[in-house]
Amino acid sequence: MANNFSLENYADLASRSLLYELNLSPKPGLVDCLDAGAHRDMTYETFLTSIETLSPFFLRYLEVGWRMAGQNPQLIFEELRKIGIQAEQAMFQATGGVNTHKGINFSLALVLGATGIYLAKQKTAATSHNNPLIPQDSLAICQLAQQLAAHIIQTDLSQLETKADLSHGEKLYLKFGIKGPRGEAAAGFPTVIAHALPFFRQELNKEQDKEFCQLRLLLYLMGTVEDANLIHRGGVPAWQRIKKEAQNLLNSDFSKSELKRQLAAYNQILIQRYLSPGGSADFLSLTFYFAFLEKLL
Repeated sequence: MANNFSLENYADLASRSLLYELNLSPKPGLVDCLDAGAHRDMTYETFLTSIETLSPFFLRYLEVGWRMAGQNPQLIFEELRKIGIQAEQAMFQATGGVNTHKGINFSLALVLGATGIYLAKQKTAATSHNNPLIPQDSLAICQLAQQLAAHIIQTDLSQLETKADLSHGEKLYLKFGIKGPRGEAAAGFPTVIAHALPFFRQELNKEQDKEFCQLRLLLYLMGTVEDANLIHRGGVPAWQRIKKEAQNLLNSDFSKSELKRQLAAYNQILIQRYLSPGGSADFLSLTFYFAFLEKLL
């Protein structure tokens, strides 16, 4: 039987994934150690406060999955959502109303809930923090998350035409059909499991410098993901432009020092455009979480 200490290790990995994302620098348009990117309402310290506030909820997500493993996935989802709303309210209170981690909190609720279910089914939670998971384990966790989230597109997004006070994500769904974090979860996090993680594993296999690999992973994500943050701020043309620019940076044969110089210069460009690839940052955090599970980082 798992004890709280073992599940706490997984909660700590989730917190660490957010800290790794925050501290990776320079990140074009995003908050990092160097500046606030294209954000005027948040700072590095805002993000630290947010992570500290959310961290206790990560353990609760894991405990729900562990405790309710084998029950109806929709019941587990509803329990996770209840706690997730509490976490979101605590985040807004701690940050003075600034949305630092709303999207990633939603995704981590499902991923950590699914991790709890997986550990309960495998009966390995007491020891597995010492043994790295393998890619098939990461896939299995994402498949469990998919089961938890299978219903949410229908339940959350099917009646928006009659809803007042739409969120940014709901407006994007109505205008462009963009499903955002809900769609990613309902599909089993394919961006992470089928794209970002394989890319990151490959980069780490051929390159010793892990920070360099993390920066390249960010560019890979910026060049591939459907980034609702960018589309909300700049529309589809701005998002498509950034995808091409990120792909060009990724495909250039830069050394680490030169890549950092290029990213710092690109950061200034995105600040001027007032664009921030927040969706890519969320996928970066999720990829880091699974990289920690697999002992890649």
